[in-house]
Amino acid sequence: MNPIQLLPDSSPLVSDYWRDGQQVLLNHRTQEAYAIPVFGNDSRWDLHALGWNPASGRHSAVLLFDALPGAWNLIARDLAMAMLNPGHQVLRDQSLYLSATPVHVKTIRSRLEGLKKYATWHAESLGQLPLHQLQQSHLDRFLSETKPVAAKSTLSTALAAVRDLHRYERVITGGGIPFQPWGDATTTALSGKKVGAELSTPVIPPVVWWPLLRACWQYIDVFSHDIFAAADEWSALDRPVEDRTRVDDPDGALARWMDEASSSVPLHRLTYGRFQRGEIHWTLLALLVTGGHSRNMFAEVTSPAVMRRRNKVTQAIATGALRTTPGGLLTTAAEVARADGSVGPWIDGFDPATIRSQLKILRNACYVFCAALTMMRDSELLSIRKGALTTFYGAPAVTSQLRKGRRGTRKRNWWIIEPVAQAISVAERLTASDAVFGSSRLNHQKEGQLVTFDRHDELKKFIVQLNALGPDAGLEPIPDFHLAPHMFRRTMAVVTAQQPDGEIALGIQLKHAARRAVANGTTSGYASETPEWAAEFEHELQEAVASRLVGMWSSGSADDIRLAGAGAQRFRSELTHVEEEASAAVRIGDERILRTLLRDRFSTLRWGTINHCLGDPEQAACLKGLPAEAAAGGVMPNRCVPTACGNSVVTDEHAPVWIAEERDLVAKLRDRRIAPHNREQLEAELQDVRKITKRFTDA
Repeated sequence: MNPIQLLPDSSPLVSDYWRDGQQVLLNHRTQEAYAIPVFGNDSRWDLHALGWNPASGRHSAVLLFDALPGAWNLIARDLAMAMLNPGHQVLRDQSLYLSATPVHVKTIRSRLEGLKKYATWHAESLGQLPLHQLQQSHLDRFLSETKPVAAKSTLSTALAAVRDLHRYERVITGGGIPFQPWGDATTTALSGKKVGAELSTPVIPPVVWWPLLRACWQYIDVFSHDIFAAADEWSALDRPVEDRTRVDDPDGALARWMDEASSSVPLHRLTYGRFQRGEIHWTLLALLVTGGHSRNMFAEVTSPAVMRRRNKVTQAIATGALRTTPGGLLTTAAEVARADGSVGPWIDGFDPATIRSQLKILRNACYVFCAALTMMRDSELLSIRKGALTTFYGAPAVTSQLRKGRRGTRKRNWWIIEPVAQAISVAERLTASDAVFGSSRLNHQKEGQLVTFDRHDELKKFIVQLNALGPDAGLEPIPDFHLAPHMFRRTMAVVTAQQPDGEIALGIQLKHAARRAVANGTTSGYASETPEWAAEFEHELQEAVASRLVGMWSSGSADDIRLAGAGAQRFRSELTHVEEEASAAVRIGDERILRTLLRDRFSTLRWGTINHCLGDPEQAACLKGLPAEAAAGGVMPNRCVPTACGNSVVTDEHAPVWIAEERDLVAKLRDRRIAPHNREQLEAELQDVRKITKRFTDA
């Protein structure tokens, strides 16, 4: 089938609406000084002038048409032109009035992929039938034949493209589909693509999250100084060619170097290429011997002179006349506290390969740390440029570009803490481009071209690289977990939402759209906790309660503490048990062990404003009369009956609230006009309150 026959036989392959020489971006605000393609380009439109999302790559700003032959190519360009310029006079002349906001290039790329899918089926199944002669039965056939064999996402994009053939019918050369395909049925329903109510973004579990962040900060705050120092040492040693001088007497230079007491033969620290860990690093040794003037005095193994020098070195090592050192550069690593209580350097040495590797790990640590603690999207992190650190309403902030759902330049500020500012400053030193999170080196195969920072690939290796340093680096072991850029934002949102007014802060920091500066449904769902994090927050709550109990315990013996409420005696008994254990197991002043004892004894205690709850379901008044499935979730603070519940404990801390309540009830009862039934109710309440306040008569 000749695709051109989709158009009337007399029509050349020229658009009825757009000139071949017409630029495809009309009345657009461009960001970059790139050439704008014209409509007649039938293979690709390079739209880099609009800018592009760095998380998607430069290719995301390119529209490709070469996979669509003949008439389909022209139809695709007509569609793309209309989507890019929805307010153009050409569309209005055809009575096509659309939203003035251009369709995003990413969406147009998706439509072209869908159109390609449909065009392939059309050519095989309908032959020369023009679009304006299609009937719903043809489209139903396409759906029924494609649905069993295509992925739901692929089918969804194809259905959306078919519907665009109707939506833009009036500006498609030869005409589009004259009726609305599949009526009011949604594309999601037609494709069978399920959209879950829950977010699909995984949350990093606490057992990975905390040691990962601590390891990143160790790299940023401690290890970075040594890595940069070693990199500077190597840069100074590996002189540029123009700064080197000829070494006329290499044997003499070697002899003099070997006579120095501080001389040590460098060994490869890593296995890579043809090099093995533990082998002599001959290139680095040559530079050390010659002060950076020669890399090759040990290189030509076929030369008798080179072999003689190599043998001299290896024999000196064998006899103990020369020492060997992993790495070989003079930079020494900082000493850190290790898990076993010892202190020592976090790495045993540096060589060029180690420096390259550690620079990448440091860059990855900066990225992970900033992704977690700023809650910025991947695209927003990659849009940070050098010099982006600023202040916003008096607080430290970083400026970047808000991209999701936006077009053009939308600069925004994200609040940060000082460690994040430090991480960004370190990343600025690492990058070889203007982007803070960009390449850290040039591509050796393509001279002058920067190596792409592939976050997905780097994150796959990151935990393995951290664990490879071992306990000598003072880092905690991190469980294996598949990291991805979008997980950090979601995980930190879960953590932040647990703090007072956390959802309000999240709505601002996450840049979620809302009419008010409060959390909306998106923020709330995004920050919903997982079972692992629920357990983590429970543990933190227990630690906080234990810390406050330490203060109560240290104020006097259990018998001296004034308590009220039905659970007071049980509370006092537990404190007495802790006193007995403490006298036998706890050294004076060892608050950590005491806190552990208290936490274990009061693992279900809830610290409250008007009372404490011991959390025993069998004593809980709030659970009385509830179905078993409702009571299975534990105590319900919102149904608390503090004057009657067997879990209720009132302390000196709560006494002022209860005494104020007693005074308020007494004042109300002085009113003689109060109705009898109301007086009876207030008197009952006063009687219950006085059961508590009589314990604190001098409060």
